[in-house]
Amino acid sequence: MKIGIDARFWGPKGTGIGRFTKNLVLELEKIDRENEYVVFLRKENSHLYEPANPRFRKVIIDTHPYSLCSQVFDWLKIKKLRLDLVHFTHFSYPIFYPGKFVISIHDLIKTQFQEKSASSKQKLIYRIKHWGYQLVLRQAIFRSAKIITATAFVKNEISKHYPLANSKIVTAYYGTEDRFFTVQKEAKKGINILAKYQIQKPYLIYVGNLYLYKNVDKLIEVMESMSDRELTLAIVCSRSIFYDSLEEKIKDKKLASRVKLLGFVPDEMLVTLYQNALAFITASLSEGFGITGLEAMAAGCPVLSSNFSCLPEVYGEAALYFNPDQTDKIVDLVYRIRKEEKLRSEMIKKGKRQVQKYSWSKMAKEVLAVYKEAFDQ
Repeated sequence: MKIGIDARFWGPKGTGIGRFTKNLVLELEKIDRENEYVVFLRKENSHLYEPANPRFRKVIIDTHPYSLCSQVFDWLKIKKLRLDLVHFTHFSYPIFYPGKFVISIHDLIKTQFQEKSASSKQKLIYRIKHWGYQLVLRQAIFRSAKIITATAFVKNEISKHYPLANSKIVTAYYGTEDRFFTVQKEAKKGINILAKYQIQKPYLIYVGNLYLYKNVDKLIEVMESMSDRELTLAIVCSRSIFYDSLEEKIKDKKLASRVKLLGFVPDEMLVTLYQNALAFITASLSEGFGITGLEAMAAGCPVLSSNFSCLPEVYGEAALYFNPDQTDKIVDLVYRIRKEEKLRSEMIKKGKRQVQKYSWSKMAKEVLAVYKEAFDQ
């Protein structure tokens, strides 16, 4: 087979989709000596990937996958590559593309949250884009040969909205990169990184974007409610319209000394932030997988998690759960992990065991099997 992979979200700034795409391609390079691959990248991230397997090559398709330009022009660019199968690593595919393809659907958050919770766009623009989203998603679901999801939760959500798609949905769990298992050997290095970001122990850490469904405002409420003034919250996130409004809220509540907005943090430094944190915390209302919690577990950081959506499925018994609507319960849980060292040590051990269940290599093998099945249809 000659297989195309849409890798335009490649890299850490592509969030979970970027991590998924990068690790899928790198693992396929290791295990597949039979098929040929063409990897689509944008100019801005093309330098991040240099094929190590001669059966892989990259091409530039320099349009954003969500754009109208992508819909108008990309199908023809891809058609000219004469591919047997294309893997669009997100729901957004060029609807005029006539060839065989599989898609990854990482979540249905834009279906669940139909207003501003799922976007940084102005209301009118968002409504127009949401209409386009529904159109493309529906076409992708019905026209794709196979649909790949990261959790059974997302599979069930798709089946609930699109019952006829159930038979072609396959779940392939994500993994965790080896770097997050790295043991910090130099205490001085850790101190320097904490100093760089002006963080002092003890601190909680949240890693992710600031879309409203992530419920980061709830974490601010928790910090405001706590009488423990030594504890701080480090928020690792890229800048966005939500960043500015959250920063303003933190100032208004006079929490600037206790809630730190760190912006984007490179993975090599993020590992250290996980390793030195009291706990990772997320109050998210919906996720497609929850990869940052697994990264925290790999780094030896206990996890405090919302009990919504797929998070209990992915984290199993290795997280302490709370209802994200109940601020007082979250505060109590933070106090417990702060005071009960035995509990904290137990959760670290459980996390280390839980994360061993997930592997990018295993995921890539499962996806490769999907490619073969889709091609044979």
